[in-house]
Amino acid sequence: MSITSIYARLQPSEVWRHFAALNGIPRPSRHEAAARAYICAVAQQCGAIADEDAFGNLVVRVPASPHRETAPVVAIQAHLDMVCEKRPDVEHDFVTDPIRARIEGERVYASGTTLGADNGIGAALALATLTSSGLEHGPLELIFTVEEEIGLNGANALDPTLIRARQMINLDSEDPEELTVGCAGGSGAVFRIPITREQAPTGWQVLRVGVSGLNGGHSGVQIHEPLANAIKLLVTALDVLQEAGIPYRIGTLAGGNAHNAIPRDAAATIAIPAERRSEAESLISRLDARLKAEWLEAEPGLQVTASPLPAAESVLPAEMGAVVMDLLRALPHGVLRLSEVFPGKVETSANLATVRTEEAALVVAASTRSFVVAELDRLQRELQEIGSRAGAELVPRPVYPAWEPNRDSELLRVAERVYREVAGHPAQVQVIHAGLECGIIAAKLPGMEAVSFGPLIRGAHTPEEYVDIPSVEATWLLLTALLAALSG
Repeated sequence: MSITSIYARLQPSEVWRHFAALNGIPRPSRHEAAARAYICAVAQQCGAIADEDAFGNLVVRVPASPHRETAPVVAIQAHLDMVCEKRPDVEHDFVTDPIRARIEGERVYASGTTLGADNGIGAALALATLTSSGLEHGPLELIFTVEEEIGLNGANALDPTLIRARQMINLDSEDPEELTVGCAGGSGAVFRIPITREQAPTGWQVLRVGVSGLNGGHSGVQIHEPLANAIKLLVTALDVLQEAGIPYRIGTLAGGNAHNAIPRDAAATIAIPAERRSEAESLISRLDARLKAEWLEAEPGLQVTASPLPAAESVLPAEMGAVVMDLLRALPHGVLRLSEVFPGKVETSANLATVRTEEAALVVAASTRSFVVAELDRLQRELQEIGSRAGAELVPRPVYPAWEPNRDSELLRVAERVYREVAGHPAQVQVIHAGLECGIIAAKLPGMEAVSFGPLIRGAHTPEEYVDIPSVEATWLLLTALLAALSG
């Protein structure tokens, strides 16, 4: 079955047609060229103008519908790239392979990979305003940014001279009950610890200690949920060996795949005295049983295993391994503070995201988020102190600003009214503990008002990502009704 035929009966047909096309176009961050080419081709077919800035962001200018030419210009914004996560047993090259979508009930999933509904559905909704007939709207500017998932790089580099609009609808939200009017800012760091290697002690056994089967999740939107961090659990497993007096030397460490995803898998190769292999395997087996009981409801697929491997060629010296473990223990993960302004919302959080051993260095990435600039600064200082103790070179991640809520926004007033008319009940006006591009773009364009909404998407940044089919149509109805209201 072709990608397009999967969506053939879904409504609105133009939205799903464009989403099907994007499913077929590999688009990891920094590889958005083919998606850009698709959008430019659609724009050309419709007689619209597409302008590209020096960084690769696109702005497509959509003429107003008849008798709406004098209405204010409205921007519709989405990003083209997607987080690329897959299950360990799935063969998939995100640079060359299309997404294999499937429908289960009223949900669209991929087959063992991220779906890219974040933010492919947003991009498809924007494109559908260009190719759908009979809509009422003023002049539109469709803004398609790149490299959002690796630091909002496209938004940071966006050429503001391409944009005339001072009202912007962002389509990168994931809860259809909400109108989002603010988001957390973010930062973080990459640590590089220089390492040396030595021969493993003679007669020692190599084990692979692994943590797998976790759900993972979005490191902002889902950081408050009971989701285990595979790297932290791997540290727990190695600490169990240490507490039992079993000496070990680290060969390799690997865990996590993206700075904005809670790691689902992690593994270490270690060398231990051969005569203590059975004891070590028994300890890991007991830990597996204990953690499965603790995480029974939240992480039903959790597994902690120890399995023998051929002899290691080299390992880290004991002192260096201890420094590495101290770093991984010290790095914060999870909710650090709840908001006093927005009850129930996370204010500040951290994600221990990835770890890798390279030939000459151990590389660890951590990300941080907060609505409060001072908290981001404090966390950055904390990361610097932790890295300094480990002798690590610290490369800060670029800071992106929080999007400050503006409850006096005229755009929000109209959006609330239209939402009530379309949905039959009031919207929840909320902020989100994740990075949206609205704050960055608004800072470039004085007077810009923004609001964000979108369909129901769950499991973003994981292979369990899905989009709810009926909510896509509901989002389309809200978007088109809002465009009509803003042009009237």
